[in-house]
Amino acid sequence: MQYEWLLFLTAGLTAGLIVFALAKQYKELQTGRKLAKALNFDEFPLGMALFTPGGNIVRFNNYFSFLAGGQVSPEKKVQDILPGLDLAALQESKEFSSVLQQRKKIIYIKSTMINHKNRTHYLLVCEDLTRQVQALRKKEENRPVMAFLQLDNLLEVLRTMREEDKPHLLAVLERTLAEWAANLEGYLRKIGEGRYIIFFTEWGYKQLEKTRFAILDRIREVEPGVQIPLTVSIGVGINEDNISELGRLALNALEVAQERGGDQVVIKSPDKVRFFGGKSISIEKRTKVKARVMADALKELIIQSSQVIMMGHSLADYDSLGAALGIAKAVTDLGKKSWVVIDSYNPNTGRLLDALTKLGLAARVVKAGEAGRKVIDNTLLVVVDTHKPSLLAEPGLLSQVSQIAVIDHHRRGEEFIEEARLVYLESYASSASELVTELLQYFGEQVALGKAEATGLLAGITVDTKNFMVQAGVRTFEAASYLRSLGADPSVVKKLLSDDISTVVKKAGVIKNARILYGRIALGISSDKSHDAQQVAAKTADAMLNIDGVNASFVIWPYEDGVAVSARSNGEINVQTIMEKMGGGGHFTIAAAQVQGSLEEVEEKLLQILEEEFHQ
Repeated sequence: MQYEWLLFLTAGLTAGLIVFALAKQYKELQTGRKLAKALNFDEFPLGMALFTPGGNIVRFNNYFSFLAGGQVSPEKKVQDILPGLDLAALQESKEFSSVLQQRKKIIYIKSTMINHKNRTHYLLVCEDLTRQVQALRKKEENRPVMAFLQLDNLLEVLRTMREEDKPHLLAVLERTLAEWAANLEGYLRKIGEGRYIIFFTEWGYKQLEKTRFAILDRIREVEPGVQIPLTVSIGVGINEDNISELGRLALNALEVAQERGGDQVVIKSPDKVRFFGGKSISIEKRTKVKARVMADALKELIIQSSQVIMMGHSLADYDSLGAALGIAKAVTDLGKKSWVVIDSYNPNTGRLLDALTKLGLAARVVKAGEAGRKVIDNTLLVVVDTHKPSLLAEPGLLSQVSQIAVIDHHRRGEEFIEEARLVYLESYASSASELVTELLQYFGEQVALGKAEATGLLAGITVDTKNFMVQAGVRTFEAASYLRSLGADPSVVKKLLSDDISTVVKKAGVIKNARILYGRIALGISSDKSHDAQQVAAKTADAMLNIDGVNASFVIWPYEDGVAVSARSNGEINVQTIMEKMGGGGHFTIAAAQVQGSLEEVEEKLLQILEEEFHQ
């Protein structure tokens, strides 16, 4: 539709010139009726009408009558003949233009208001653009669309199958994808093991949108007998005529889809990103090759830098702070100065900072707002537990440092730190602390985590796995075991994570008044503002998830500058996609958002999203 506005602009200029010429003639006459009498409207190749502010038609030509459907007469009002015309908006402006759909015709309308001797009339000019618009739409339908497809876990699925069953699975896959491409009138070609490229048109893309990319479900159900369901990631590039740029968009979209955990479609145009699917929990990767490669790359960046600053998201939790402290210890052991940025005030991490102070590690900590003064030439910034600039404790650091590395376990969203030189984003991981623990194991003997850092990392893993009950895979337990071997103290972690009496009372009040929606969704709302709203909302959502029959919980809690929304799931519902619609993000089972607005507005918005998601 973007080309149609160019067409409307051209039509508007033409109609505007005619209106201007007629308006000039009008000023030389005494009244609107004299104008109607003096001008022969039928001489003009456009639909024309003259009417009063009340909508009474004074004069019109035959072409205007044709465009309006042949129902025009001086006794009728213009708003009755053109029901789509906004007469109120027209009367508020001396110059007015609009596009109407009238009896299967697309009409461009332009009018001007003329005052003469205290009398006002409106001169309206119409142009039929139906054929031109249809031609442009046809051209748009034939615009190229490119997509890359990647079977996320084909190798893992094949490993679980008998050798004689594998050819049948591969044949079914090939046939399913070939039929899908044929229905789109597209061209599909295999470019690697489990990897495909497909070319089709905007017409085919619209068919995909109508079915909400049902190919995701078809692939997941392609072979019911396998132990692990197959999933596919699809990256689509659209709204770009340059094939090279279209390919770049599609490839980038595929990378985003896989970084978000796979089993979904990412559509990328030059100015927008959209997401479909994401119904499956990310499958844990058994191989640690990527962890070793990333560890080598991060170590090299640290060695080449003059100093390193670690920073997590605002209102840092134990995962964010634990991961930052782990990297900071490695930086110090490699002979570089390190700083850890935290919020100016955050009660959630106060206990851990107190413990660090007792162990003499608090000197590495700098508060947000002061970190910028620590930046010198060739400073490396390591961002942990987030990849969104807007969520950082001190976003301004992004433009001050020389290089940026990102380590995160959340599914990638539309907002991203594009300047990052190194990105280690694995949505299968339980936490950023788990990823950092694995990385540090490949840094070599030169780096030795102490008891304090190991305990901080274990606290981060414990928080994000809800005591190893959620999103905890084999590699999660391996990381925890490694930290225990370094002296991480579970009793200290338990003490750090315990609640005081006021928090327990707050949680109990919200749970008491919680509502159960759609038979499986728990919703709790607090009307009391709290400076630690994000943390207490998260803890309350965790507790509500223990209610029998509840598959997902949502808690809304106001704070001084907005409203915190926390979401939890037992794995049957993807709360990350729901929080993305609220302007936030997170993980398949753990997500959150910080929303501007009143408590009532945020509640209404969340209820509307849940209605669209679960109402059948």
